[in-house]
Amino acid sequence: MTHVVSIGCYLPPWCKGSRRVKGPDEDAVTMAVAAGRAADTVASARRVVLVSRDFPLLEGGNGAVLLAALSLPADTPIAEVLGGAPAVLDQIVTASPGTLVIAADDNAAAVGAAAVLTGDGESHLTPVGRQTRSLPLVARGDDGVRHAYPDSRLQREVGIRATFDKLSLTGTPAAVAVAGVPAAQLGGAVDTSGAAEEPRVSAAGVVRVIADAIEREACGLVLAAEQSTMSVAALQDTDSPPKINRDEVPARELPATKIADGVGIPISMPAYARAFEPKIRWEAAVFDERPGIDPAPQFPPRVRVDNSGALATDYQLEALPRTGTVYTHTTIRISVPDLPSPYSLAVVQLDNSPVRVLMKVTGVPAGEATIGQAGSVVLRKIATRAGVPDYGYAFWPGRVKEGVQA
Repeated sequence: MTHVVSIGCYLPPWCKGSRRVKGPDEDAVTMAVAAGRAADTVASARRVVLVSRDFPLLEGGNGAVLLAALSLPADTPIAEVLGGAPAVLDQIVTASPGTLVIAADDNAAAVGAAAVLTGDGESHLTPVGRQTRSLPLVARGDDGVRHAYPDSRLQREVGIRATFDKLSLTGTPAAVAVAGVPAAQLGGAVDTSGAAEEPRVSAAGVVRVIADAIEREACGLVLAAEQSTMSVAALQDTDSPPKINRDEVPARELPATKIADGVGIPISMPAYARAFEPKIRWEAAVFDERPGIDPAPQFPPRVRVDNSGALATDYQLEALPRTGTVYTHTTIRISVPDLPSPYSLAVVQLDNSPVRVLMKVTGVPAGEATIGQAGSVVLRKIATRAGVPDYGYAFWPGRVKEGVQA
């Protein structure tokens, strides 16, 4: 039984036609961070679970980037769970208080992320039943190749309906949320007439339909399916409904970019390790004032020398603001090898801080940012270096704070 404190949802700002797509600087981790920060705005989580089938790194792990970008301590327990909608619902209904469960999608079927923060209090979600069955109509092995056996009738009759029958849910309340399968495939086994529906294969979809049901003040069954596996929970109304933060701006057509052929962007692991904490945690160094050294934040953090020539190495780390305004900007239209072009760079004056930072511009077409425009600092994949995703921060003009568009 789980008390849900808050829910955060994120969708990329881009589309192709009617379909949402990610930008070239987004992946499952950057989208997970956006959803996680929307759900846990004060970085209070004591445990993190990331559920996806699209991890950027299968070896090496994604946890360090996720914790740092969420402003959580590096000793926070974190689990990376391979799975879809049923796995996400399982993690939510079995989560201890203080757990941040994040689901992320980065594939042809769906992109985006959603997160649930659990806490102490009256239960919102209670497990009802689960069936794990094998019907690998879509399979992907360690070779990365996706194999499909498209048979919608088999999926419906041998998969979803047979699984639902095994759950023995006759006489249960109506469904208020269905994820991972079209509600019609349940064939009247349960009343789905008023259910929020996410028919695509998606991990984050189950969180989205739960949020939809909560906003409608609906109570009943939540069904999460993937191929022939299904997990079911009951959503109850309480006196303390969860807070829902949606970082879902209206989509714009994805701008065309070109990538000039190159030899690949190399990586220096010692340099990567040195830069990781200040870059991803978005922190500046603050020194005690003394002759030659002022208390202004220094970014990136670095040692300083005072008037006597002594090296000052002791400083405190201070979180930098994640909002600011464009101080100046430029757009590069000449193709850069191995990077999408054109792109814009901006010097951003951070709010309530003397710090100015040079960042790539994201979330808007190249050349659209204007001097004085407010926006937000967001995690993005800056490049892939020798197979390693290299993350950093970019500036999103017009997004005045996390989850809100100007």
